[in-house]
Amino acid sequence: MIDTHVHLEDDRLIDDVQQIVADFDKDGLQFVINNSCNLQSMIKAYELAQKYPNVYCTVGMHPHDAKEFDSKFEALMMEYAKSSKVVAVGEIGLDYYYDLSDRATQRDVFAQQIEIADKLHLPITLHIRDAYGDALDVLTAQKNYLNNGVLWHCYSGSAEFARQMAKKGHYFAFGGAITFKNANKDEVIRSVPLEQVLSETDCPYMTPVPFRGKTNYPKYVRYVVEKLAAVYGISFEQMEKAIEQNCKRIFTKIQ
Repeated sequence: MIDTHVHLEDDRLIDDVQQIVADFDKDGLQFVINNSCNLQSMIKAYELAQKYPNVYCTVGMHPHDAKEFDSKFEALMMEYAKSSKVVAVGEIGLDYYYDLSDRATQRDVFAQQIEIADKLHLPITLHIRDAYGDALDVLTAQKNYLNNGVLWHCYSGSAEFARQMAKKGHYFAFGGAITFKNANKDEVIRSVPLEQVLSETDCPYMTPVPFRGKTNYPKYVRYVVEKLAAVYGISFEQMEKAIEQNCKRIFTKIQ
């Protein structure tokens, strides 16, 4: 199994990282991708990726922290991206639910980081919440820089929007939310071609059933893969293999 979106540097997990990673084989995990949010998390994510062979990472500024983005942060992104363990720019995008950075700043920083990703020849991992219209506007305006893949992390939009983006070659990662009793995500999942779907946990957040309400861990991606396999009507092993192929297709630095 592969977990394409973790936050091992989070306070709830950082003290247990050594054991979590040591248990990957036992838990059936090939590798995970640790996503950055701000300066502190990016530094920690990079350090973890350098320490553990089966932990990769991203570089980037979350929309919550967009107001903190500056040339020094960009320079560190560029420096870290020289590493073979840095596989994407993310998580970047727009979050109009919390509005922790003003919307104009979010859009500007989102656009800037798309251009940085293109310079680095890396795909982008998107965090979009309550902002799909504006996100599409930014992506459309920056279309000339979208040359290395787009991944919608924790996708929560409509089936129709997913179909539109899938036609552009975008990928979609689903997490624990699809296992919730009233999630009603089957149609959305089916709107994404099997060749463009990925699994994630977003741990320590978004814990899947049957552990909902407790701390999330990479090993719980199993329940996401099970749900995806059921929706696509294939075996768990077939789903695992499809996700592995998809992951290595978009994250080209992972061999």
